[in-house]
Amino acid sequence: MKNKVFGRAFLPIFVVFLVFCLLFISAPSLLHGWNTDSKVLLGGNEVLFFVTAISYWLHIKSLRNPNPHVFVRMVYGSLLVKMLVCLVAVLFYARLTMAVNRNAIIGCFILYIVYTFLEVRILTQLTKKLPKNA
Repeated sequence: MKNKVFGRAFLPIFVVFLVFCLLFISAPSLLHGWNTDSKVLLGGNEVLFFVTAISYWLHIKSLRNPNPHVFVRMVYGSLLVKMLVCLVAVLFYARLTMAVNRNAIIGCFILYIVYTFLEVRILTQLTKKLPKNA
């Protein structure tokens, strides 16, 4: 039963992923008009979704731990890990291409903020729903 609740709670993150993917695939001319590479945004969206899914799974494991400090450490740790993954992805992208598209990188960091906000909001709502003695 709890796994179903945790899976259903992840649904808004999945919907945001799909919406951004459809936006980046369907409107490359609009993004090109803003001097933004849609392929970089699409790749950044995919990387952020998978990192968010992994950190969400780790958060769910930490919610089952009776020590409340484990959850707080996991939130801060996942923020740091996601930021480092973004940094490594940007450095990898800069190493592969000669002309770095700054607008796409800024767009990826905006996606980072969106995914992090959703994840933390969902997880704090889940902590309020858990029994106090669990």
